[in-house]
Amino acid sequence: MKTLPRPLTFAQAKANYPHRFTCEHVPAWAAQSFRQQGGTSDAFPAPQYATDQEWYDKTIFPGESELADKHHCYSDHPSWPLGQSLPTPYQIA
Repeated sequence: MKTLPRPLTFAQAKANYPHRFTCEHVPAWAAQSFRQQGGTSDAFPAPQYATDQEWYDKTIFPGESELADKHHCYSDHPSWPLGQSLPTPYQIA
């Protein structure tokens, strides 16, 4: 079975989607606790994927499915390598 090419290369996806949260890429919003983001917990979000490649492999981009619209991708099945929350903001070592 032949695999269709993806609408974005790995490099393009990383450049176009700066809000992904992996152990390799920390978006600005990850420095805020859930409470600061409107929730009720003082914990902080944890990376959703171990690597950017894992995020790319588990993400649907516009043109691949109706799950991703013109301006948004759709990521599914995060691996939560450090759990779903942390006591302090995550920083790349």
